[in-house]
Amino acid sequence: MGQLIKQYPSVPSADSTDNSNFAEVIGNKTDSSFSDGTVGTDTSVMGHLRANYNHVHDSAKCYPVLADPVTIAASSNAWTDYGDYVEIIPVDTITSFFDIHWVHTGEISATGNYVLELASGLAASEVTIGQIAFSRDSNQVQTASQPIQIPPQPPNTRISARLSSGNAAANTADIKIYYHNYPEI
Repeated sequence: MGQLIKQYPSVPSADSTDNSNFAEVIGNKTDSSFSDGTVGTDTSVMGHLRANYNHVHDSAKCYPVLADPVTIAASSNAWTDYGDYVEIIPVDTITSFFDIHWVHTGEISATGNYVLELASGLAASEVTIGQIAFSRDSNQVQTASQPIQIPPQPPNTRISARLSSGNAAANTADIKIYYHNYPEI
């Protein structure tokens, strides 16, 4: 008996409208890897898997580092609005794609419930990228690291935060963020 050998059609050129099936499309688009927007990166399925693996196993980083946390003030109107945005990460500070996994809250000034909103973008153009809730009771400050899920941020993105609370006072909380870079492929 002869051996059955499957014949594959010739692969159309990249980004061609002739890509008609799965085998012709994978690795045949000039997509950018989610971890890097530059030309020449490995945009194959394996490239995406490698970038994801490296991201998950990349070292966690803290900001601000070797500095005090950033103090955020709530509005003095209970649950009706947020305080002003305060810059956490200045523009051009993190120079590769990144995302934030944790927000550490500390030095909460008064008992109560709080919501912290993270945003990206320049001053007066902030866009919400995630929120966390935390509280302080009368027995302890309850500082902790809170998990957060945000979309990957482009290199050099400015991150800011604002705070709201159930108190009719401009209470404050200190924060630091923990983030991961998306390593180059």
